[in-house]
Amino acid sequence: MTHQTNPKSALLERSRFSLGELPRAKQFEIWKESINCIYSVEMDRKTREAGFVANLNSWRHRDLLMIEAQSCSQSFSRTSQMIAADGMDHYNIQLYTDGGVKSEIGIGGDVLQPGGLLLLDLSQRTEAQTSDGFKSMHLFLPRHLVEDHLTHPDDHNLRFLSERDPLVSILFQQILALNRYINELADHEISVLQKTIVMMLSACLNAADGGTRSTDAMRRDIEKGVMIRRYFRQNLFAAELTADKAANDLGLSRSSLYQLFEKHGGVKNYLREMRLRHALKLLGDPKERRRSMYDIALECGYETDAGFIRAFRAKYGVTPGDVRAGHRPHAYHAGDGVDKRYEHWLHTLA
Repeated sequence: MTHQTNPKSALLERSRFSLGELPRAKQFEIWKESINCIYSVEMDRKTREAGFVANLNSWRHRDLLMIEAQSCSQSFSRTSQMIAADGMDHYNIQLYTDGGVKSEIGIGGDVLQPGGLLLLDLSQRTEAQTSDGFKSMHLFLPRHLVEDHLTHPDDHNLRFLSERDPLVSILFQQILALNRYINELADHEISVLQKTIVMMLSACLNAADGGTRSTDAMRRDIEKGVMIRRYFRQNLFAAELTADKAANDLGLSRSSLYQLFEKHGGVKNYLREMRLRHALKLLGDPKERRRSMYDIALECGYETDAGFIRAFRAKYGVTPGDVRAGHRPHAYHAGDGVDKRYEHWLHTLA
């Protein structure tokens, strides 16, 4: 629980997601629709009808995002289709202050013990199950902050880190303390703690057993997915980027690339989504305020600023000018009165 004082940092943003004011019959479906921005969740009918609970207290500071969660027993997964659709590849550190989580495909364990940590790699598929009445914390770190410190950056999805490891125990307490005192920390102090957490996490992971239960086929799928995402990130603004060129550069058949993105509107739509997310980041960056809208439109693959503005408004519900003026886009699926800004923060984490 964080201290409820006025934040010392002007960059700290907060969000509270709660279903308490909604009709019980709608609560789980709204939760499922919202959390689908990162995980697909399922729950048995008996639990849903007995009184579903889901509360999220979130804060964001630059490229650091923390979510405190409280809910009922449920399974959560992240599929290849979801990964291809949203392009997120953050690292997610989970800890539980009540209840726990288990996974049959975990590395280094299958049940999270009190005081331990679980690492999820959002670039890879996930399947896990929480206990009933759990309370947890989820710290999200952009991949680029961590991966260069890891010997094997792609080998730690569903990595269970034991509470018996002294460094894991220290990191556990440090994450709790960061969340508790976040309002009392200045910007530079938060940045120092973020770097410390990154280095401690990297040390924990590099020391962990490198064994994996993944099959060779699964590893090849993971490597292909990582390769595709990184290719699109590196070439996102290249004028000559097309699906045919991407398939050729990646050594894939045109049909296999189209099949991967078929359920998400195709490769062209995927690139459009990625470019609009980049545009949103540029528009919110004080260092980019002098750039013209036309210049940002060109960088994001639009030939005219009018076409860029139409596409941006269709996605976010506000114009690029609104964002520059200080308005924040409504979260996806807004309209039910629930604060879902955490969705937007996840998708725009640097």
